[in-house]
Amino acid sequence: MCGRYMLYYDKDVIIDAFNLMNEFDYDERYNIAPSQNILTIVKASNGNRAGYMKWGLVPKWADDPKIGYKLINARSETVDEKPSFKESFYKRRCLIPASGFYEWVKEGNKKQPYQFSLVQKKPFAFAGIWSRWAGEVDGKEEERITCSILTKSSNSSMEKYHHRMPVILEADEGDVWLDRYTEKGKLLSILHYNNPELFVEQVSSELNLNTR
Repeated sequence: MCGRYMLYYDKDVIIDAFNLMNEFDYDERYNIAPSQNILTIVKASNGNRAGYMKWGLVPKWADDPKIGYKLINARSETVDEKPSFKESFYKRRCLIPASGFYEWVKEGNKKQPYQFSLVQKKPFAFAGIWSRWAGEVDGKEEERITCSILTKSSNSSMEKYHHRMPVILEADEGDVWLDRYTEKGKLLSILHYNNPELFVEQVSSELNLNTR
């Protein structure tokens, strides 16, 4: 799965890497957690645009938006079939820029966090899907735009640490993922067969204490 990640590249690097056409707020963040608002990219009529969505997808048909806490990740193997994700896969795909992500490994009596990034240290994005939900929360009408990160079986760089990993897309793959006219077979091929080489390093076990 993917439950924590970081995004710390300079803003201009992100703009150039993903050909962004709009202005947006941005702060470097080193421990991004579910339910927070996260930077995402979608394709608009005038090009790629960045904005913020809440991490934890709430399907438009959901009765309770709290379902989003359970839908931070979507399995790439079934994303085109599951009721919670199917419509978003076909109609509302996004990119979630990242510098790397974390995973915890049980070592003795503790869980040790590790940080994963591309060996080339290039900007990348997770493959994502998003949804727009509207309904009543505590007696008030509310609209939420939410997203989920797609995951796949771990590759050789990751498998000793966890059996799942986020789907990582470089810029050219990201363009194909965002294109509304990309056929299903090509989308599934991107999800299942990309195989990025990852750089791994151990980080402080205090990571859980600092989320931002």
